[in-house]
Amino acid sequence: KKKNNIAVNKKQKAYSSKKNSMRFLSVLAALAAAKSHNSILTVLVLTISTFVTAAADCSSNFCESVLKDGFLTLRYKLNEPDDTITMEVTYEGDAWVGLAFSDASESMGGSIAVMASSEVRPQKYQLIAPTFPVESAFELMPPEEQTLVDASCELIDGQTVLKFTTQLLADETPFAISLGENHLLWAYGRSPTIGYHSNRSPFTLNLAKAIDDSDVETPGTVIPTASPADGEMKVGDDICITGYIMDSYCIDLGHFLDNDDTVTLREPEEHSFHCLLDVPVCYNSGFNVLGEKDAQTGLHCLGYRIDDTEAVLAAGRAAGSNVQSDTHYTCDTCSGGASDAVAGYRATVKGTVKEMGDGTKSVTGQPLLSNIQMLDASVVCESPAPQTVCLSMDDVEQAAAQVPVSEPEPVEETEPVEETEEPEPEPCSLDFCVELSVSYLLAYTVNGDGTITMELTYDGNGWVGIGFSENGMMVGSDAVIGSTDVGIPQKYRLTALSVDTDTAIQLMSPEEQTLTDATVEFKDGQTVMKFTKIMKEPNQIEISMGNNIMLGAYGARPTIGLHARKMGFAINLSSGAAEEKAIPFMSAWLAHGIIAFIAWGVLVPTAVQSAIMRSLFKGPLWFKLHQNINATAMALTVVVFAIGVAVTSKEGAVHFENSHERMGLAMFIIATLQVLDGAKRPHAPGSGEEKTLSRKAWEIGHRLGGVTLLACGFWQMDSGIKLYAIKFNGAGSSQENSVILGYWVWIGFVVAMLVIGGVYFKLLRSEMKSVDQNDDGSKEEQVNTTAHISREVDEEADA
Repeated sequence: KKKNNIAVNKKQKAYSSKKNSMRFLSVLAALAAAKSHNSILTVLVLTISTFVTAAADCSSNFCESVLKDGFLTLRYKLNEPDDTITMEVTYEGDAWVGLAFSDASESMGGSIAVMASSEVRPQKYQLIAPTFPVESAFELMPPEEQTLVDASCELIDGQTVLKFTTQLLADETPFAISLGENHLLWAYGRSPTIGYHSNRSPFTLNLAKAIDDSDVETPGTVIPTASPADGEMKVGDDICITGYIMDSYCIDLGHFLDNDDTVTLREPEEHSFHCLLDVPVCYNSGFNVLGEKDAQTGLHCLGYRIDDTEAVLAAGRAAGSNVQSDTHYTCDTCSGGASDAVAGYRATVKGTVKEMGDGTKSVTGQPLLSNIQMLDASVVCESPAPQTVCLSMDDVEQAAAQVPVSEPEPVEETEPVEETEEPEPEPCSLDFCVELSVSYLLAYTVNGDGTITMELTYDGNGWVGIGFSENGMMVGSDAVIGSTDVGIPQKYRLTALSVDTDTAIQLMSPEEQTLTDATVEFKDGQTVMKFTKIMKEPNQIEISMGNNIMLGAYGARPTIGLHARKMGFAINLSSGAAEEKAIPFMSAWLAHGIIAFIAWGVLVPTAVQSAIMRSLFKGPLWFKLHQNINATAMALTVVVFAIGVAVTSKEGAVHFENSHERMGLAMFIIATLQVLDGAKRPHAPGSGEEKTLSRKAWEIGHRLGGVTLLACGFWQMDSGIKLYAIKFNGAGSSQENSVILGYWVWIGFVVAMLVIGGVYFKLLRSEMKSVDQNDDGSKEEQVNTTAHISREVDEEADA
């Protein structure tokens, strides 16, 4: 301790000596400058300005830094007399905040942090590792190490303000706060309860600059607010920036190509590696590294363009996972494993400004970086990159309206403007082209010999297919399907709606395989299938020169199986006109699901609850409710079952082929037996009588049957939501996830009410039975009255 105190005193003296020396040298510089100008006024002005600058240092006033994402502000002040530093962190919201003192890496393990919220007082913690549960990620330091002074955390005008004073050069090995460069981490959560962070990032803070009076820039600044328009950045400058990597196509589109419900600049962490690195229309548009999120708009700033596409592809594909995910499309070109990311590619990019951009509020208006180095996001930039243009939602929507075709903005004729030719769209490979989706293109030519040549291009590596239908339904249609796994394209009959490929499609006989020039290949990130087919063939659906109904589909992998997306469309081959055709029976299946939810998610739990809480009702009222509600639920179950059977028959699918359909059949049978069992139950015992063995067995069986049906119903509805999403192209979408989340929140509430009600009323009945018998025999009278009511209920139910 003595050695440490001596070191602190030496450092403090050196600190004070440096400040005084700098001020003295500044005065001498001012005098020298004044002498050269031969002006007493200059002496006064320069000398005064020197001391004004000195007064702005971080030992006299608080210095302020806006941390990376704009939601946090750090203020700090060096206290000379006692060699301490006062720090104040302000978060725009009500949540826990933390500031950690780390080594030169981004790793939190081993760091010392100060964390607090409006509900938790500031204390020091030892950070262990980013792990679950979050309680294992850090531990409170012992009382003798809780050395913070004047520590507080308050919620003021909607802001969480953490403030504390701590010792400089405190012996908190391995990380001490020094007068040089310090490596820190900031973080904040979603609520005042300290838990897993909502966002975090490393930054550096150089306290040596904070006492250097000759540094006229704002000391300790973490990110500057300069923009290219301020002239603080020029061609040739070296730039280092850490941010999300995004393709220009998805930025201009306004949303992700593979998830049109997510705004690109709002949630770049949800951008799949598949969309970024597998799809040619995306990676051929060029890459950008985004800036931090603008606190006012909630959108990330545009950042910088990257002129080395191959470098981004190589680094991104090495970082991304190629293992199938439940939340995002799989990146087929990535080489990472299950522990690697499937979305939100974030990296540190170093480069040199090659050009400043065209000055517009768009991707092309941002600086272009060359000499690119793609580094891991954990690499911390020595100095922050200047901020670029931040858009509003109006800007994003206006840009999206211009995709894929944009009109040039009018140019004022103040001076001659060099005309530039707009890039022409890629020519259609055949006579006509039809865009079936943003990643699926059909091209065709009708030949003079009664044949048609078709080419299907999918932006990805998967199986592709086109079907020829009479009514827009899959079952009963003919199709040509190809993939690089199978080899040459072949003709199939679509026989059933089934997850089993062997059941769903049937290969036509060898004599019916009349395709010519049939090929399928994966090239430049695209799967291309091409073939020539006879338009009119025996026992096959005819392709006419007029209107035709066709089906398009593709899978996410080369193995032929369940489609990733399908679409129906009507096309006139003579004119090339095509329009999307609605998928049949979508409304019928939606009604099937809604009615099932009303029956088994609302009515049946209510009926069970009426039986559990029978003590709240007078006489037989509870039984009437239980009986009538269950009867209504059973009637709706019959309707649900009938819709399912009827629509499946119209679709030509196999009945009771998957687990959802088989569970539905089992529930229908058990529910019917449950209703009949309730109607034919044994009589309740009369006054003074004991329950018969058959009555006891019936009660046990009836309750078990009800609980089993309710549990099966909960599973069945969840299964139905997922099947509906798969059937109508919503699998993995935010809509599906939202519906499933809302559904299970409701079911959780229902189950909680059933359990709480059951426990409460069971305890209530036990308490009533345990009442001591009075001298006048009141207990016997109560038992007789209960039996009498039970008998009345039973007799009325029989009636």
